[in-house]
Amino acid sequence: MARKEKNDYFQMIEEQVAHARDAARLLNEILTDFRPNELPANRARMHEIEHGADIKKHDMMEKLIREFITPIEREDLRDMSEEIDTVTDLIEDVLNKIYIYNVAKMRPEALEFAALILRSCDDLVAIAQRLGDFRKNREEIGHGIVEVNRLEEDGDRLYIECMARLFRSEREFAPLMAWHDLFSCLEQCLDTCEHVANVFEGVILKNI
Repeated sequence: MARKEKNDYFQMIEEQVAHARDAARLLNEILTDFRPNELPANRARMHEIEHGADIKKHDMMEKLIREFITPIEREDLRDMSEEIDTVTDLIEDVLNKIYIYNVAKMRPEALEFAALILRSCDDLVAIAQRLGDFRKNREEIGHGIVEVNRLEEDGDRLYIECMARLFRSEREFAPLMAWHDLFSCLEQCLDTCEHVANVFEGVILKNI
């Protein structure tokens, strides 16, 4: 019996999510041991991950164009691919904004955000690994989706508190503007992780 081709659509989704997790892991590493002088090298590392993610997305789109039969609707596969790619793009945006704003010292709230983003991406990887047999794994997938949603709610609470502290304690315009933008971008990373989980959930509901 011929072996099933490993590089199917669900495998490609899993690979895309793995790139998002790699980006989240690198961001967490950089912010935890923040060294401004290493930002140029770290931005290059992050861009390499983002570029690899773009290649995976392009491969997915090419496969969708080329093939007539897909395991689920091609629009659903496209939506999953695009949302996952947005997560990776936003994580890279955080690092680029840190460079643009010439951040010299990392705020502890940013470390909390980075940890939440990494945990969300870990959960998305676990979900993606089960998508190939989503009918059998729908309970485990459901638990993962709930956890990603919970982490996003934690991020919402963190965003409100860190913004309140920022506006009550910071008197200089430049750092106020910089951290307002950075906290917003970090919170958006979590929002987009939730969007990915919700797209996964919608696909499953349409196909069970």
